[in-house]
Amino acid sequence: MLTDPTLEQLLPKASCAYELAVLVSKRASQIVDGAQPMIPDQADNAVSLACKEILEDKVIGVKGTLPKDSYTVPLTREARLAIEAERKAKEQKEMFRRDAQAADMVYAEQLQSENPAEDIVSEVLPETNDEAQTVEE
Repeated sequence: MLTDPTLEQLLPKASCAYELAVLVSKRASQIVDGAQPMIPDQADNAVSLACKEILEDKVIGVKGTLPKDSYTVPLTREARLAIEAERKAKEQKEMFRRDAQAADMVYAEQLQSENPAEDIVSEVLPETNDEAQTVEE
């Protein structure tokens, strides 16, 4: 049961109890999803925090529906840090993949260039000892 703030304190903030319930529900969902609280007060749960924000007029209901991309919910510091860490990990993974691919290409080029040319030349032009033949003559 909601005791702080009471339902009687919150009802004047909305036109009806249903509107208040929707407003509290939407704000509590935003807080659970990582939105930054608008008041420094610590609450037991997201619903209590949402109710306190509504009571202090930090959150108000807007008539009508807004497209989802027309508003943003600020993220908590922890959520921003987690997103940044995930982005850095993805970049490092991609950099490692590119480096490994480049190393594989260099290794393949080295394998191709080590002895095949010498083998082809020795097959086409067998070694002859012309000096030894001229000395004997």
